[in-house]
Amino acid sequence: MSPTSSEASVFERQFEALVAALPSLVGPGFEWALEFRAEASDFVRFNHALVRQAGQVRRALATLRLCQDSRHSAQQIALSGELSEDRARVAAALESLVQRMPGLAPDPFGRLETRPVRSRRVERGLGGALAAGPSLGQALPGEGARTLVHDVLTQARGSDLVGLLASGPRARGVANSHGVLHWHEVDGFTLDFSLHHLGRAAKASMHGRDWSAERFAAQFERLQLDHQRLERPACAVQTGRVRAFLAPPAVDALLGLAAWGGFAASDRRSRRSPLQRLVDREVELSPRVTLWDDVRSSDAPAFNADGFERAAPLPLIEHGLDVGACCNTRTAIEFGLEQTGADGEQPEALHMASGELAQEDVLRALGTGLYVNRLWYLNWSDRQSARSTGMTRFATWWVENGVFRGPVEPVRFDDSLFQMLGANLEALTRDRETIADDSTYDERSLRTACVPGLLINDWRLVS
Repeated sequence: MSPTSSEASVFERQFEALVAALPSLVGPGFEWALEFRAEASDFVRFNHALVRQAGQVRRALATLRLCQDSRHSAQQIALSGELSEDRARVAAALESLVQRMPGLAPDPFGRLETRPVRSRRVERGLGGALAAGPSLGQALPGEGARTLVHDVLTQARGSDLVGLLASGPRARGVANSHGVLHWHEVDGFTLDFSLHHLGRAAKASMHGRDWSAERFAAQFERLQLDHQRLERPACAVQTGRVRAFLAPPAVDALLGLAAWGGFAASDRRSRRSPLQRLVDREVELSPRVTLWDDVRSSDAPAFNADGFERAAPLPLIEHGLDVGACCNTRTAIEFGLEQTGADGEQPEALHMASGELAQEDVLRALGTGLYVNRLWYLNWSDRQSARSTGMTRFATWWVENGVFRGPVEPVRFDDSLFQMLGANLEALTRDRETIADDSTYDERSLRTACVPGLLINDWRLVS
């Protein structure tokens, strides 16, 4: 059922107007599809616990697609929010697509969803005021965003807090000539902040729909404790094998690298997957490792650009064994597989099963070794053997006999995921942390991950 105008946001009304206009603009003999992507984002940069820069991004993009006799033609246009102007832009784009169509080669791997499926998910938050504005240009930041900034400045006053806030709603919509109509709109924020000391830093992150000053105060208090530890003399660490505890943000970075082709059905069929040996049953991971993708509990939409619904949950690894992959429409047609509603064939909401290690027991279980909060600059050093490399970052500690001794300057690791998640994996934490992708390239990301911490023996450090 369509929402009333008071329930629908500026973006949803814009999307519905385009969907209503398209049948009269598209000529006979064509299938059509519309993908709508929009955001109303507020960005605030903090330095020395003061607002140093603030800005807004308000934009909406439409990708139009025409299909005829296995030929597919698409074009993306920027929308103004004024229906008459946008209708003219759409008409011009469609005319260009029609003219281009006869010269295109058939594409046997393109396909639209032909079942008239519909879905609608709307979750308001800090940017809820966007729904009240009559047009995109008149939308203002919500009261929640202003409260968030005020609370951060108040709590961190006098400190060297550096951070970036991104908040506001993000929307996706897909419709086509077969009656498909999907709408997805979620509000939310991500806040990354850190405290610095003589070239060292301790970092924390928060995200969610609604703001909690109490939760931020608790996070900031823990960050201040890490900041005090940064004042201790640095501990030297030799290259070679060490015991290590990887906190959830570090685990998220590792699994993010694994998702770079590791769970893509097309890479597996072409034998380019870094997890190919796992797929071929040449190796097994630890029975403790279970991974799945589940957009139901994330910010990601439950459909793809072709209108197909995403499989949720989608099992990927169960008790150390490969059991599934992300498969988009093109790969499914080419290789005769079952599509899972993926777009880029990467997990959108990766989950890792928890273990039995209580957080308060982590240092005792680690004994002597590295406590790693975050990793960065990750890449494959040997893709065929799933060997990865990267650097530690932000408050990595040396622990002796279960006691923090001091910070460790950034060090490089080089080790195989088959070892880190295999024979060398000793334990997983009982608690998991949900981590939002804070990427803003092209648009604010909707990806999340929910992962535990990992205790690893014989983690390989290199110079």
